[in-house]
Amino acid sequence: MPRGGTPSQGLWMPPRVATLFVAAYDSLDKCRAQADYICDGVADEVQINAALAAVNAIGGGRVVLSEGRFVLAASIVIPGNSITIEGQGRSTEIDGDALLTGAHAIAAISREYSVIKNLVVHTSIGIGKTCHCIYLENPNFAEIDGVDITGSDSDGIRLAGATAYFVYIKRCYIYDVDDSGINIITTSDSAQCHIFSNMIEQSGIHGIIFSSCPASHFEQRVEHNYILYSAQHGIHGEMLKEGQILGNFIEFNTSDGIYLDTDSDNNQIEDNFISSNGGYGINIAAATCGENRAMNNKLIGNVAGAIQDAGVYTQLPEIFIPVPNPSSNIGTHPCEQLTDALEVVSRLNVCIPLNYQELVTCEAVVVPGDTGNMRRSVATDWGEIASGESYNIDSGAVAEGNVAVTGTQVEGIDIAAAFVGVGALGPGDIVGVAFTRHADDVLDTVDADCWLLGIRMRYV
Repeated sequence: MPRGGTPSQGLWMPPRVATLFVAAYDSLDKCRAQADYICDGVADEVQINAALAAVNAIGGGRVVLSEGRFVLAASIVIPGNSITIEGQGRSTEIDGDALLTGAHAIAAISREYSVIKNLVVHTSIGIGKTCHCIYLENPNFAEIDGVDITGSDSDGIRLAGATAYFVYIKRCYIYDVDDSGINIITTSDSAQCHIFSNMIEQSGIHGIIFSSCPASHFEQRVEHNYILYSAQHGIHGEMLKEGQILGNFIEFNTSDGIYLDTDSDNNQIEDNFISSNGGYGINIAAATCGENRAMNNKLIGNVAGAIQDAGVYTQLPEIFIPVPNPSSNIGTHPCEQLTDALEVVSRLNVCIPLNYQELVTCEAVVVPGDTGNMRRSVATDWGEIASGESYNIDSGAVAEGNVAVTGTQVEGIDIAAAFVGVGALGPGDIVGVAFTRHADDVLDTVDADCWLLGIRMRYV
């Protein structure tokens, strides 16, 4: 368009965006001289909210806060859509310590495209009030970027209301909050929120929590965060579906590193470093959790163990070792026949994978010829390959006893206890396994041949 001309008919022009500047009472003289609004250190939300109202009046814009301290007596409230509050980094402090319960330092109700960035905010800690540092109700396309939360009387960041969609929380430092660092607690559902590259320390409850809701939290991404010293779990997910928990460092939390409960399905938990937590590294706690995938996580020194899996169809690293010398077949499956009325010993070698950290399940895979009690025992011994160890430096066993089986089904008979010896089973160990069916014992009531296909091991 020529200089001085006018837009031709139908030419789109971007909407006008205002930027207003608010100076703190203790900011530099130069800042105050250039400011649109100047605070006095008493109820500074008045001037900030006036600036927000002014940019909202023209359809959105940006309110820039100077360096210095802004003292609140009530909430800063984002009044409309497409509004940004931006500070000067750690030199901009929003002090909400004097807020009354029910007020939050920065709040937005049913707003779209809200941005809060580059500032420090706190509310008083340990007082028992409900004062979140950042409270977004029914947010849509919101962004919280580069915010330091240095104490909160409740949650550091809370997403609430009926829904929360497309909220990005990134590069924040959240420290010493009374409740949870980040809490997504909606009464209907949430979807496609992205929490990444944050540091969350010393939360009074959880580092990050997706609280129970009627319709689930869909497709959430929690990536590359440091979550340390929470009083309960590092990450707590309820009704979390099709989410990704990737590449996080989760350490020194009082309970579990990652805890999934209540209908949390089809989540991808990969490439996390989870260490020194007081519970499990990963705890899939409910039978209603299905088809979650936990792969390539480093799980070190978690007090209760690397993983507890009460879910169904959890995808974990696994190996299957077929019988080495099949003596028979059932259908097209090569197998070793465990002949009725005889004591039959089947022997296999299991080489423990180099990425092994802890055993989750180990099963002898058997097809019984009929229904009844199979009487079996297991003996093992092992040593590490090419390490100078004896082949039987350690050993384990499952004592002779009965297990109920169903005819012609592919049964997984638990033999994990035989892999627990005096010393820890480790990567590179070669384990000799002797699986015995005691069909000559009258307590074996299957009264038919059975077939051993091999051993299945699931691990982290």
